[in-house]
Amino acid sequence: MPSPMHFLCLVAVFITFATQMSGQERAASKEAAPGRVDSGPPGKALEVIRAKRAGTLIALFVKPGDVVSKNQLLGHTELDAAKLNVDMARANLEATGTLDQMFWQYQALITTREEVEEAVHKRTAPKSRLQYAIAMENWAKGQYQAQQEIKKVQQINYEHCQLEYDARFFHSPIDGVITEVKVAVAQAVSLGAVAFTLTNDTRVSIPAAALVMPDAAALQVEKSPTVEKSSVPANAGEATGMPKLSGGSRNQQPAVR
Repeated sequence: MPSPMHFLCLVAVFITFATQMSGQERAASKEAAPGRVDSGPPGKALEVIRAKRAGTLIALFVKPGDVVSKNQLLGHTELDAAKLNVDMARANLEATGTLDQMFWQYQALITTREEVEEAVHKRTAPKSRLQYAIAMENWAKGQYQAQQEIKKVQQINYEHCQLEYDARFFHSPIDGVITEVKVAVAQAVSLGAVAFTLTNDTRVSIPAAALVMPDAAALQVEKSPTVEKSSVPANAGEATGMPKLSGGSRNQQPAVR
């Protein structure tokens, strides 16, 4: 059976090996992580503006070195087709003639059904006429509700067309200075392509390496000894001259070194 000293030596070797392996894995993950900056001092914040839609650049309003404000227009791709879609979608949405017609037709048939109900109650009209009036009212109600659903679809289509139109504009996300203009008028711009870069002196970029946290394996936790209250006589402190242990000793938290 190994001695306690031998056992402690094996534990120390195991902890050292685990710490070294963890450090190597962390270094490998830092090298493999795409887009990470692992060296260099903090610097100016760099903003990259990419194309949200593919197209041909039609207008360009800035050049490198220009000072821009937040939301300032920098340029845009062709707008004719997108603007036409927005106008058509808005016209369809604002055209309420059919909806109004269905509404008033529904109201008229409600009135007709009420009149027939009164006539049937007075026995001046057959019940079959009332059944027909109710059927016509339900038909008109369905036509009106269907037109309401069409308007909801037209609203969604209009919002989509407006979004597509707005996506063809380049706006500055922050106050800053244009450092690069990577597009030119009449140049085709692909989806996601970098169009502009700008910096801001008031915003600081911190390298990712400065934010790496230490490995958990590097932290050693040593549990402090606990004493069961039931194993210590009530007068143990008086007999030995030692201070009494409080009842909270049992739930004492481990000390972290």
